[in-house]
Amino acid sequence: MNRTCLRTAWASAILLLTAACTTSPSAPPADTGTPAYRPPEEVRNATVIWSAEPGVDLFDSNSTLVRAAAEALEVAILAGPEDSYPGFNDAVTDPTTRDLYFRRSTRDTTAYGTLYKHILDVTPTSTGFTARTCELFKAFAYQRDGIYNTSRTGRLGNSKTITFISNTPLQSEAPSGTTPATTPVATPTPRTSGPAEWQAPEDNLFQSWTIDLAAPDDYRSERCAPWVATLDPDAPAEGETVTTDNPPQTLPAYPGWPKLH
Repeated sequence: MNRTCLRTAWASAILLLTAACTTSPSAPPADTGTPAYRPPEEVRNATVIWSAEPGVDLFDSNSTLVRAAAEALEVAILAGPEDSYPGFNDAVTDPTTRDLYFRRSTRDTTAYGTLYKHILDVTPTSTGFTARTCELFKAFAYQRDGIYNTSRTGRLGNSKTITFISNTPLQSEAPSGTTPATTPVATPTPRTSGPAEWQAPEDNLFQSWTIDLAAPDDYRSERCAPWVATLDPDAPAEGETVTTDNPPQTLPAYPGWPKLH
């Protein structure tokens, strides 16, 4: 090869190398992970505000599960269990329970306002734990066909019992009065303010549990009465339905759920 050809070959090689080094980097691969859960439209205009009895830690692992399950039930009733919180549809396995709560007759309804919930107690069992909660619907309405219906809670309030059964191995060997070891549940940081819209955990908090929901007739408890009186001192003796043309005010959720993704 003569010198002219050699110089030409080297020049071509340098041009190719320069082009390779200055080529724009390729775009990063698309994120193929599962998108974060977002509450369905049926509940986005509503929120939940939680409180607890003295001695009950609203933010510990068990109470976090209680809050998630109770909220997930509200979503499942309105939008179906398949659109409720991640893992909830798989955690509720009893056919009778599913038939009671997940009927399609409650669909095509949208929630507005703020639902108040309160944890009365959390009691360990040999296979998990049981929690009793109270509910107050004073400022929570269901909208259908442009009409807002609020099932105003009576003085005794509404109570709900939720039992959590651990799916971890050797759960039957757990000592009496203790909760079997399960996957830890991250507790959210309380929010002092935020958007007045439904918040939800983005990940599956129920993967180590089976959830047993008490029948709907487990709904009145005098233990809820003192709590109801603090929020609605003029509550009627018996529950009643109030119909209006306008939705109730929606307050920011408490404690809400953190954004993780």
